Amino acid sequence: MFRLSLHTVRFRWRAFAATFVAMFLAGAIMTAAGAMMETGLRAVLPAQRLDAAPILVAGNGEYEEAGSPVAHLSERVRVDASLADKVRSLPGVEKAVVDQSFAATALKGDRPVGKAEKSFGHGWDSAALMPYRLTEGKAPAGPGQVVLDSGIAKEAGAKTGDTIGVSLQGHTKQFTVTGVAAPSAEAVESSLFFSTAEAEKFAPAAGKADSIGLLTEPGTDLKALEQQVDRAIAGSGAITLTGDERGKAEYGDVDMTDLIVIAGLLGALALMVGILGVASTLSLSFQQRHKEMALLRAIGSTPRQLRRMIVGETVTISVLATALAAFPGLAAGKWLFDQLTATGIAPEGFVFYRGWLPTAIAVVVALLASGVAAIVAGRRSTLTKPAEALADDGGAKFRLGKVRPIIAVICFLLCAQLWYVALNLVTGPLIASPATFASIFFAIGLALLGPVIAKGLTAVLSPLLRAVSGLSGYLAALNTRARAVRMAAIVTPIMLLTGIATANLYLISTESSVKSVYTENLASDAVLRGGADGLAPGALEKVRALPEVGAASEFVASTGFIESPKDPWGNKDLEGWQFLGYTPEAAAKVGAADEVEGSLAAMKGNSVAIAEAFSKELKAGVGDSLTLRFGDGATEKLKIVALVKAKPSFETIMMPAGTLAQHTRSPLPSHIVVAPKAGADDTQLATALGTVAKQLPGTEVVDRDRLTDAFAHHLGAQALVSYLMIGTLLGYITISVMNTLWLAIRGRTREFGLQRLTGATRAQVLRMMAFEGGMTAGIGIFLGTLVAPMTLIPFSLARADSLTPTGPIWMYLATVGFAGLLTIGATLVPTWQALKVRPMEAALPA
Repeated sequence: MFRLSLHTVRFRWRAFAATFVAMFLAGAIMTAAGAMMETGLRAVLPAQRLDAAPILVAGNGEYEEAGSPVAHLSERVRVDASLADKVRSLPGVEKAVVDQSFAATALKGDRPVGKAEKSFGHGWDSAALMPYRLTEGKAPAGPGQVVLDSGIAKEAGAKTGDTIGVSLQGHTKQFTVTGVAAPSAEAVESSLFFSTAEAEKFAPAAGKADSIGLLTEPGTDLKALEQQVDRAIAGSGAITLTGDERGKAEYGDVDMTDLIVIAGLLGALALMVGILGVASTLSLSFQQRHKEMALLRAIGSTPRQLRRMIVGETVTISVLATALAAFPGLAAGKWLFDQLTATGIAPEGFVFYRGWLPTAIAVVVALLASGVAAIVAGRRSTLTKPAEALADDGGAKFRLGKVRPIIAVICFLLCAQLWYVALNLVTGPLIASPATFASIFFAIGLALLGPVIAKGLTAVLSPLLRAVSGLSGYLAALNTRARAVRMAAIVTPIMLLTGIATANLYLISTESSVKSVYTENLASDAVLRGGADGLAPGALEKVRALPEVGAASEFVASTGFIESPKDPWGNKDLEGWQFLGYTPEAAAKVGAADEVEGSLAAMKGNSVAIAEAFSKELKAGVGDSLTLRFGDGATEKLKIVALVKAKPSFETIMMPAGTLAQHTRSPLPSHIVVAPKAGADDTQLATALGTVAKQLPGTEVVDRDRLTDAFAHHLGAQALVSYLMIGTLLGYITISVMNTLWLAIRGRTREFGLQRLTGATRAQVLRMMAFEGGMTAGIGIFLGTLVAPMTLIPFSLARADSLTPTGPIWMYLATVGFAGLLTIGATLVPTWQALKVRPMEAALPA
């Protein structure tokens, strides 16, 4: 049977071509998603500045429960510098170099030079870890001396003997350039080197190191040495890193969870949308071959033989399509990965992995998906009795059967279950994942019932169309009613286009709007933001001295975890809780939060204020204590001194800014928030803060939205990624719509020929098809409009406490307009091409 189908391919190449395109695109997207997933799981981040050390001792950046990692800590985890003494004497170790890093930015006048956001100071000893080589001058030997990397020296126009300003610990300090050092490879960071004594003085945490690099003697057995190092540092909380894992020491606060989640979400969406798209194309293809199947049945073929032929055809096309999709799929994955790198979700220097595994998985998944889709789509053709099938027109008769309703009900129940998960079991932006898949399962349920729904909606719309459109509309209505089953296959991708686009666009706009909840209570929109090294302690007094300022507070943000009492929201471990630091006596005045019990002013030393919801869930109130794990891995016991109000999904844990800052990369506050004095407005405040900013290089005045970005920066990146995902999926769906309509309409060439022989003009046929396309688009848009709320309602309720999402109406209108124009355009173009055939030739049986 399969050989027979191959011999007859040339007579139905359109159907094969349409299936090939659908599978090619689905395979490319799945390969791209698989490559990104493998990249995130492998986490190959080669060391750069520390590359000369084959073994590194560093802090463990994973947050573990019961010995298993559950999340990534948000700050750099440091180790005791004294560990260098323990490993220095091990056989095979030539030198153990302590690396201490701190924010330090070279200045040309008041302008930062180099990679300002990635500019760090180090002790000169750590220059050997890349290594750096002096190209002029000498190493720094005492206070006030610095060696610049060649990139900074070139940009600043500095040479040996010059004096250069360096933004360090919130102040500008002057240093003499004693030398210029060139890295052995292109550097991701800008580096300034100080004497060992000064580096220890500038280091954020005394007695702590970012890492310890071991330079080994020639011929050393690295595996054996690694085991010895493990034994030497046992119990210290440090870990030993070799090979590509050494990048974890250099990029200690890098978390690949977002990349893995994004890749998984894209892959799952692509799989579901791809299956629906391929199933729609196959369903239409087999409907057009209905009589061919009937003839095969009439000459003795069994349903089993026909199913084997159908699956064989489809799987063969799938293998070819997905194999050819491998290269463009990997290219698309690399492009998406580059966009993630540009947004900061994936770190610069991370290696995109082009392995065979994603392609193999994509091929296997495509084969399984296409095989299942072929069996489902071709089931009617293989089971229909030969005589009945030969008399059937392929569209008017349809029996829903027993299986479709059962599977549809299961999909609707899964949709309801995902609603429950979104509303009760997850918090924060994570709500988007179950909410998105709720709409997908709802769409699958509608697609399974598509022929019945299409027939019912066509019956409702047909009288309206006849009333307003004359003869062309009357014929269009008759055609759509007669082809309700075939139209259901066309409606499915239009429904997905409308539903997925609307849901994701409003999901992004809703998330972008609610993130302002973090700062909506602040008394002023004017905020003073420090540079990469933070704001010097004296900055707060300068701001408080301004006549326009009524109150001012330092501000620090990080994330961490509740160690005890036990965190009742175990799922929150994926991203941690938001920790915010304020100056206690000014916290309430600047609008940090509304107090319910206790006082924010009582946050002295090791004390916290928690959301009222936390208090109820943890069964801990004012006077009780919490044990918290900070972003740098340290744990502390803090006393609860106040309860505050907070919206669900936006709860925070507040503490003194000084307490929290000690557990961040820089021990200095990153922002100062203010409250105006009576009679002053935000404009006056911003102008006044500008005078302070001019005194502190690298400092600027920003608004509260920029403040939100300080501790919700991932939201902007996620929005961009979401747009990329929407664009990728909608590109596929758009092509799927065009593909399906092309297949459907090119199969009606004979019908158009007969209409023209009976007197219809080309314009009349085109007008009739325009009305058909409009009705098809209307039904698809209507169903898509039903699908979108399956994502938006649970997300909006859980995230914004509102039934309706936030966002302009034009986004929905633009989506609907695009879907309508696409459908009508994709209907008229192949119709116009079909009408080029002479009526007599077109009317001949195929």
